[in-house]
Amino acid sequence: MRFESSGKLYLCGEYAVLRPGSFAICAPTKRKLWVEARESEEASLSSPLFASPIRYAWRGGDLVSTVAPEKCFALFAVRLLEGFCRRETGRSLRVEITIGSGLEAGGKKLGFGSSAALVAALAKAMTFLYGVPLSQEEILKLAILTHFSWQGSGSGGDVAASLLGPVFYSSFDPLWLSSRLSPESVFKNWPGLFAEKLSFPPLSSIAFWTGIPASTSSLIRAVRPGGRFASHSDRLCLMAREGILKGRADLVERALEASRYNLESFARRNRIPLEGASARRAIAIAGALGIAAKTSGAGGGDCILALGGAEECQKLSRAWKAVGFSVFDDVLDLKREK
Repeated sequence: MRFESSGKLYLCGEYAVLRPGSFAICAPTKRKLWVEARESEEASLSSPLFASPIRYAWRGGDLVSTVAPEKCFALFAVRLLEGFCRRETGRSLRVEITIGSGLEAGGKKLGFGSSAALVAALAKAMTFLYGVPLSQEEILKLAILTHFSWQGSGSGGDVAASLLGPVFYSSFDPLWLSSRLSPESVFKNWPGLFAEKLSFPPLSSIAFWTGIPASTSSLIRAVRPGGRFASHSDRLCLMAREGILKGRADLVERALEASRYNLESFARRNRIPLEGASARRAIAIAGALGIAAKTSGAGGGDCILALGGAEECQKLSRAWKAVGFSVFDDVLDLKREK
């Protein structure tokens, strides 16, 4: 069986969403990651990024493998997700897993949230194979729990977009979850966690990859967002949500543009390398064409996202390509998942 999940890009709410109860709007990319999983005579995990398949087995309730799970995120995720499914069902399967991805190029992450997409796809694969009857919200919690256990930080908004489609999202309390990193947490109420599915008005999207993968976990661990920055970010997220629900693309574009300035001010105060030279150039080109653009995610690399009308985005695509930027046209899937 093949299980797909999307990458993601943040429209607004980065950093602020790390504060419990604050908001973000995140949308899935049309580029995807996939997991092929089936029962087999031997459990294994394969990826184009691995020199050879990783063999593993379950002994005494734990996973034993040719590679330490602490050194491989995919294997770490398999250990937690399959371990959860084995406990819930009492079943013992041998699963052959193959990972494929359109979220990387030349061995580099494109800034589309490949780790979140991977854990989302693996969560769907494992719960299906083991026949674990989880609700969509419980699968989301299981995937976030796995991702958070590895990273030790993060809001989960990227996981939500990978699983649910475009979302208006509010994060859980990380201190609460840190003290409850156990399978039972999947079935508990998480303070602050909220995900509302969205479907956007007609808008075109375009992204520019800087060619520099950002270290998201190290960037977000260094800050504690709050105060006027987070409050202003929440207002902008609510403006964008209103625009989405009322079909007013102009409000979405205004929120995107204002989010860029709010993030830029926050980054200066916290000495975060949000926008490099190529990012600033890309945003300036977009601005000259009257198109809203900003960094998407933690910054320091990764992607620049722009939203606008179809004709405007085509002009921006030509302008970005003319200066040698790596461009992804019509990058986002802005329709609500069924």
